[in-house]
Order: sequence, then structure tokens, then C-alpha cells
Amino acid sequence: MRIILNGIGVLAAFLTVVPVQAKVSAEEASQLGGTLTPMGAEPAGNADGSIPAYTGAMFGLPAGLKYDGPGTPYPDPYADDPVLHTITPDNRTQHAQFLSPGLEAMFTAYPDSFRIQVYPTHRDGRYPDYYYKRLKYNAVNAELYNGEDGIRGFTGAVAFPIPRTGAEVVWNTRTTPPNYTMGGIYSDIAVFSNGARSERRSTIVSEYPYANPENKLGDEEAELGIWAAHVLTKVHKPVRDKGKITSIFEPYDYITHAREAWQYVPGSRRVRRAPTVGYDTPDGPGGFVTVDDTLGFNGAMDRFTWTLVGKSELYVPFHNYKFDEAGLSHDQLLTPFHANPDYIRYEKRRVWVVEANLRKESRHIYGKRRFYVDEDSWNIVMTENYDGRGELWKVVLINSIYEYNIQGYVNRAMMFHELRAGGYIISRLVNDGDPLDYTVAPKGPSYYSSTNVRKLGRR
Repeated sequence: MRIILNGIGVLAAFLTVVPVQAKVSAEEASQLGGTLTPMGAEPAGNADGSIPAYTGAMFGLPAGLKYDGPGTPYPDPYADDPVLHTITPDNRTQHAQFLSPGLEAMFTAYPDSFRIQVYPTHRDGRYPDYYYKRLKYNAVNAELYNGEDGIRGFTGAVAFPIPRTGAEVVWNTRTTPPNYTMGGIYSDIAVFSNGARSERRSTIVSEYPYANPENKLGDEEAELGIWAAHVLTKVHKPVRDKGKITSIFEPYDYITHAREAWQYVPGSRRVRRAPTVGYDTPDGPGGFVTVDDTLGFNGAMDRFTWTLVGKSELYVPFHNYKFDEAGLSHDQLLTPFHANPDYIRYEKRRVWVVEANLRKESRHIYGKRRFYVDEDSWNIVMTENYDGRGELWKVVLINSIYEYNIQGYVNRAMMFHELRAGGYIISRLVNDGDPLDYTVAPKGPSYYSSTNVRKLGRR
């Protein structure tokens, strides 16, 4: 894996020590939409053209595609792209500089089945103008406090489009989603080394107040409140958990306002506060995922130190419309050891690389974590999790698509590979139902309250 430290001027600051609270100047912020894209990426392509220049030509549904709207299958704007090359254990050394340690480990662990299909890279997705205005505001106003666990002075959208620290890049991954709401039904399915499967099927409803298009610049405290997200899930499978409801309140500041979670358990018909929903609490079937693994990383940051390593050109999952294809059976998709490579699109993209190391006084099952963040979307596209001895333990691949209704990139299915056990889990699968809807009407904070959880559980 090659780290890039040349290019535009801001990259020169990566390896210098910068105060966590530092903001960029108005002059630096003026680069957005000029020498930087509106999202803070490098607009130019790379030297050999394998990463093209940014175009911003796709705003909403591209012309010529048939689409029935929110909650229906997305047409693939790049369905006619050819496979440029397929990487296998036999030719991987030819592509080694563009492979992360995690992908190298997948080749080593599964030499008979793992492969990477590389497609042309596209940098077309454009966000709404109001979103870009927020980025410019955030660049000169947003700051971290309470160490790196609180954020303020931002008004939705990417908080630090010209980041100076690893923590700022990670906060970008948490503030970039352009969707105010999300709702639908999905499955989390664990596949064990012997081929057995375990499924959890759930309904999800969520809201992200910072992403409300009606928020006004400069009025972030009045508009946003203290909660960054409200998430409510109700389990349909397995039978033993059917009817369980979990509601989570996610703060902007994990020191002043800890995450709150409530659960309704049908067997007791009571709502109880869930005190351990955080950090390395196991989640999902198979036990392959921790609570703070979701979307690559979420939750409090205080147990790790965060280092901005630099940028790199890597093959990463992206534009994965095919993976969500309606009617694609679990037997087709859920092959042994990892998902079927025929349905995963990789592109060569520039990514920010952030490394997190466990603090000496802290406890977590991971001793080190590495995150790869796409420069155009600020979505985490891959992660690597190491144990306390420094051995690579888990490799995570995260799909992304450009969502036509809200004009921006969203994370999709997440694949967590447990190398020692030879198993994996894919979360947020939608092939046997409708896609998640990123335009559902907001329900308001009271919907997620313990009182309403109790009402929902007894209906």
C-alpha cells in the first residue's frame, strides 16, 4: 500500500502536530469549489488516468435511467462498464501497491475463492448547493472539544472538509450522510465456516437532525439540539427475539451526553435502559461485530489515539448497485468465507488513511484499527481491526451508492470478515425486499422515547 504525501498543499500538513481545535482560515476554505472540489477532494485525476478528474455531472437521477422512486430498486448508472481486470492470488503481486493489508489478508486466507473485479472509476456524484454552503461554513467554524469526543460550530454536512487530524476525518464520516431520515426492513446474516447461517431481520427508522435541509447557517445550536441521531429497530427474526425494540439516542458530545439506549423485551413486556450499548459490546448474529463497528466506526472515541496517516490510491468497494439487486438469492450472494465476488464492484480511488491505537489505560478487544475513507464521499469504505498483539483479526468492506433522491452518497451493505473463525456477517441486506428509503417523513424525537417504545412494544 502506497501512501501519497504529495499533491495539493494541505497534504503537507498531515504529519505535523496540529491542535485538535484548529480551524482553517477563510482563505483556506476558499479552496472548496476551486483548487479542491466542494467536498474537499482533489479535483484532478491521478498521473496515469486510472483515477479520473472529478466531474460532478450526476445530480439526482441520470438521464435515460428508469426508476420508480424512493423505496424501489435503483438502476445502475454504470451497468455497462467492463471489468478492467480481475485480481487473483496468481497476479496479486502486480497490483500490490493498490491493495490494503486487509485485502492482502483476504487473498492469503481464501486463495481458492477470493478475487477482486476492478471497474472504471467514476467521480460524478454531486450534492445540493445548500450542502456545499454548509461545508464552507463548517470549514471555518467547526471544532472538536472534550478531547475528540464532542463537536460544535457545524451546521450539518461534512464537518471538516479540510481536515488536519485523524479524529477530524473520522468525524467527517459521521457527519457526511446527506439523508435526514431512513427507514425500511433489512437483514443481518452471519455465515459460519461450515456454511451454516444465522439471520436477524429488522425494521429500522432513523433521523439525523443535523442533515435536515431546513437548518440555517450559523444557527446550529438552536437547530440541532444535543442529539445527532435517533435510531429505532424492531426485530422480526429470529423467533426468540421477535418483537424486541431498541431505541438509541446518539449525541454530538459523548463526554457531556453519553449515548442513551432503551430496549423493549417481549418476554418481560417491560422497557429497560440498556447500559452497555457501546464500544466493543458484541452485536448481531455470530458475534462478529462490535457496536462501534457499525458503518466502519461510531460512538465514543476516547479509548483510542487517532493519527492521520495520509492519502493512498487503493482498490475499494464503490458504486455497488449490483450487490443490492432485487431477487438476488442468499444462496447466490452468501458464498463460503466471503460474499460472492461476482457482485462486488471495486474501483481505484483516493482514500484518506486513519489509524487508531488503543490507549494504554483503556480496554477494547481491538488494539489497533485502520480506516480508509473515500475522498469524494467521506464514507468509510474499508477498515482493518487488529487484536492486542498487533495481528490482523477482522477485515471490513463497506459498499456505497449514489442515492438519487437525496443527491448524495450513502453507505450500503457492510461485510465483516473474521479471519480466524473463517466466518463473516453482512449487515443491511435488502435483496429479498425493498431498498431502504432515505426520504421517509421524520417522526420527531418523541417517537424514539422510552414511553413510545413501550407503546410500540405492546401493540
